Amino acid sequence: MKTLRCLAFLILAVATLAAEPFYVGADLSALPIYEARGAKFTKAGRAADALTLLRGEGLNGVRLRLFVHPKAEGIVDNSLDYTVALARRVKASGATFMLDLHYSDTWADPQKQIKPAAWAQLPFDELVAQVGAYTRDVLARFEREGLRPEFVQIGNEITNGTLWPDGRVNFGASADEDAAAWTRLARLLRAGIAAVPRGPGQPKIILHIESGGNLAKSLWWFRHARDAGLDYDIIGLSYYPDWHGGLANYRRTLAALADEFQKPIQVVEAGYPWKTAKKWTEKANMDWPLTPAGQAQFLRDVVQAVRDIPHGLGCGVWYWHPESIQLPGHYAWEGGTCALFDDHGELLPGAPALFGANGPAR
Repeated sequence: MKTLRCLAFLILAVATLAAEPFYVGADLSALPIYEARGAKFTKAGRAADALTLLRGEGLNGVRLRLFVHPKAEGIVDNSLDYTVALARRVKASGATFMLDLHYSDTWADPQKQIKPAAWAQLPFDELVAQVGAYTRDVLARFEREGLRPEFVQIGNEITNGTLWPDGRVNFGASADEDAAAWTRLARLLRAGIAAVPRGPGQPKIILHIESGGNLAKSLWWFRHARDAGLDYDIIGLSYYPDWHGGLANYRRTLAALADEFQKPIQVVEAGYPWKTAKKWTEKANMDWPLTPAGQAQFLRDVVQAVRDIPHGLGCGVWYWHPESIQLPGHYAWEGGTCALFDDHGELLPGAPALFGANGPAR
């Protein structure tokens, strides 16, 4: 009977995925800031809006991060009003919209998950309630604006938890410490998840960790999520070879997660340099040439790795920060070496390599 249930689930999963596109998207959260600084984007020398250019290459999804009360310093300007305005552009373009809730005033990642300043002194039960209230309020705002996201991330790269120290977890902790930490984290995540409307046409929920290069850690995390009864739809991962290792090892993690959890999987962040720099020559696992062609091949290979996930459960690859080009006097992520445009704003071959993965642009 168990075998029949599993078979029925897999048939349903494959049928569901077959009805949906393979997502080839990008996180364009900083695009208005770059535009305000004078960034120009071109293809074959002809200027156009970056979103329009990428849509023309086949991009079908845009991911936007949201901070709670950002200080608007540098590119940390992803307030609710800012994100609503950018989401309006995304929806007008016809792209799918993924909302990435950081639950912080600034970047949240495995090395830092800083509580919003306004929440810092809340007792734990009140913090749990605040996560739910905030998530409901944010989604209600997008709904009122006619900008319902198709995907919602409950946290960003939450391998080590969220809203530290209350929601911090540590791979390798003692059994007692691990159980107590996961009890707290599960309550926080459950509050966010419960605030997302469920049902046909409602957003699909993504739980996003970054440890795809570490199979044991990834299994530990999603086993705890399963044991806690967290109701989510999609496993989200990051892939940066300098952090997560070679692609062969990463493929093993993708396959193991699909086999055990039978959930759709998306690589919601990926990036690779298109030119050399001292940093990259000193890094391990830079297995593709540090050239435009090398970046393009990296993206083709990552797309293929996700397409090869067992049971047809691979359903998307999203590039992180493709608009981050060099501008005089301004910060660019990794010095502009990982953008999908060159230092003059000209579209690189990596863009059609990724966004053309579904065939001709449409």
